[in-house]
Amino acid sequence: MQYLNEIKNKQITVLGLGVTGLGIVRFLLSHGFSPKVIDSRKNPPGIDWLKEHAPQLSTHFGNLDGAALCKSDMIIISPGLSLKIPAIAKAIESGVEVIGDVELFARINTKPVVAVTGSNGKSTVVTLAYEVLKAAGYKVALGGNIGTAVLDLLSDDFDVYVLELSSFQLDTSSSLKPISATVLNVSEDHLDRYDSYQAYIDSKLSIYNNAELVVINADDIQTKPISRSLAPQMSFGTDQGDYHLAEHNSELHFIAKGEAFLPVSTLAVVGKHNYLNTLSVMALLSPFNITKDQYATALSQFHGLAHRCQFVSDKNGVKYFNDSKATNVGATIAAIDSLASEYENLIVIAGGDAKGADLSALKPYIKNHVKALVCFGKDANKLAALTSKSHLVNNMQEAVALAQVLSKRGDIVLLAPACASIDMYNNYMQRGDDFVQCVMEGQL
Repeated sequence: MQYLNEIKNKQITVLGLGVTGLGIVRFLLSHGFSPKVIDSRKNPPGIDWLKEHAPQLSTHFGNLDGAALCKSDMIIISPGLSLKIPAIAKAIESGVEVIGDVELFARINTKPVVAVTGSNGKSTVVTLAYEVLKAAGYKVALGGNIGTAVLDLLSDDFDVYVLELSSFQLDTSSSLKPISATVLNVSEDHLDRYDSYQAYIDSKLSIYNNAELVVINADDIQTKPISRSLAPQMSFGTDQGDYHLAEHNSELHFIAKGEAFLPVSTLAVVGKHNYLNTLSVMALLSPFNITKDQYATALSQFHGLAHRCQFVSDKNGVKYFNDSKATNVGATIAAIDSLASEYENLIVIAGGDAKGADLSALKPYIKNHVKALVCFGKDANKLAALTSKSHLVNNMQEAVALAQVLSKRGDIVLLAPACASIDMYNNYMQRGDDFVQCVMEGQL
């Protein structure tokens, strides 16, 4: 915590309340700081906690133009706020240092960090990495963009930290020095926040800065560093890379650096995307001493995460999967590719707010694997225009009911929206829960 002594006399502003902002405030208060708290909303989430537990703090709620951000020495900003907001950009131009909570964590932390970003699969990969390290006897912490805020993790003495990091968090981080880092994949997302797709990619690739081991996806050229990194590189992929899939003794195996490591049947969840996730974990954790038996224990007990290609039910021979977390095109493609058979066996439910993304990449997957595309939500018409196999409905209940009518034994009904949920739901979890409820209540 030496770094905290170096900034104890600085005027620190916490910008953006909510879950992340409150976590920052609590951390600073616990170490004797009295930050100013600012939020552009007049009544932000967390304001009641602040009034009850820290009424002495200076606050400003409302228009940022009157927040005097330029008078701060340091602003610790929530990832939901863009650095291009005029008042924030003006503060940066005037010399105010603007960082995120991950950056503050990085300046304090002295233990190994496994860092993961990507458009899809982050939460599954970090959770599996956490479980493997735990099975290997490490005292491990999981946090960042999943579960616990990073600063809260510093309250205990861990052997290693596994962090899921969004592009927004990476935008305000520069001091993180991961023992291993990966960009799992890149597909169009958050184009409402970035000037271009390349700017979004560049944000993701910044996770490699200062990493001791760079782990790339051999199947996705966009995950490779733009400039050759001095750090060693390792790769994973479907049938190429240091870690890949191949037949061994008539059974598909995880291949680790040329060795048939474990059969994929060791993993409790199925699907090619889950196999790739496992390969990425093996590459990321290669700096650690983990045995085959410890891997086998963790993989056999890992049943995946809710709303990520989650098996819901088998009704009259039709399987239902909830992948509400597929909030962009890349995630939906991965779900279709993972569950598809040699014939058109998928009824896909999609729709929501595409956030300006190009949906056309879905076309060949719909053509080859999808029996029917059921669409609703803000950008339903854009999705429906991709194929003649589309159907428009008004809500989830109608979507599930139609999918039941269109399906036959052997088919799969897959919720993989390719869009954000904010047009009709509070979040993707609520959307997934709605799907599950409609499936379970359906009269079959």
